[in-house]
Amino acid sequence: MTRPSSAKASEGRKDVYGKLAQKIIVTHQSPDFDGIPAIWLLKRFHPDFADARLAFVPVGDATYNNEPVDSNLDVVHVDTGMGKFDHHQTNDFTCGAKLVHEWLIKEDYVAKDDEALKRLVEIVTQLDHGWDSHKWCEAANDRYEFSLHNILVGWKLIYANENEKYVEWIMHALDSVYKLLQLKVAAEKEIEEGKKFKTRWGKGVGVYTNNDAILDVGIKGGFAVVARKDPGRGYLRITGSTNHKVDLTHAWEMFKSADPAATWFLHASKVLLRNGSSRNPDMKPTKLDIDEVVKILEKA
Repeated sequence: MTRPSSAKASEGRKDVYGKLAQKIIVTHQSPDFDGIPAIWLLKRFHPDFADARLAFVPVGDATYNNEPVDSNLDVVHVDTGMGKFDHHQTNDFTCGAKLVHEWLIKEDYVAKDDEALKRLVEIVTQLDHGWDSHKWCEAANDRYEFSLHNILVGWKLIYANENEKYVEWIMHALDSVYKLLQLKVAAEKEIEEGKKFKTRWGKGVGVYTNNDAILDVGIKGGFAVVARKDPGRGYLRITGSTNHKVDLTHAWEMFKSADPAATWFLHASKVLLRNGSSRNPDMKPTKLDIDEVVKILEKA
């Protein structure tokens, strides 16, 4: 992951040879889905902590080497120790990860307007306050067992006391979540600026972009049809909404007629019309531009 270019120069202590002392990030044993995101934030967004060593202490006010919390510039406690990145001494709607995030913004290591990161931290904070049990919809549904915070619980049952392994797994997963949220935030803006049109099923939108997230974001946002034209490779991907009872069969036939040299694939669901896929690099892209695509979908 690329670290922010605005990262400031190191302010950590140096050893007798003038080298920067290795940072240590401390959290409680059996780290949870607050402590690990706090570690992730420090390691991914603060250059001094990229190679920091991890240490684990008993939960509560225990500290690394029994030193007073926050007394050593090279030792940072998160979600434990009752220091600046612990929240267990307050009833405020916050958590260790949120406190770290706020500090990174204040110190200019993270952009205040990084919407994807803000949303990630917000979900972590909600989870740390148990919103998945009493505020999120259908809290008892099995779908939540596929969520990272619950998968972490399962890992702990299978792989007991492997603290560093828990951190490594979740950090890689958070890299993926952050990437998806970045694409989602970008897709929301692209859809806002996209070409709107009407179909017999409802409203549609067409966008020139290489961001495939616009298809899901557009459908979830209430569009009946979303079309994405890749400006680089020329591929076209169209998704219809099952809620709007979209059937792209006629559109498929019209596209084949309009550009027979291109490769066209209609999924059995009749809501996925594809001209180009990473699963089939041999597909030939269409020469139709987004305006021509929209005209066909308006008539389909």
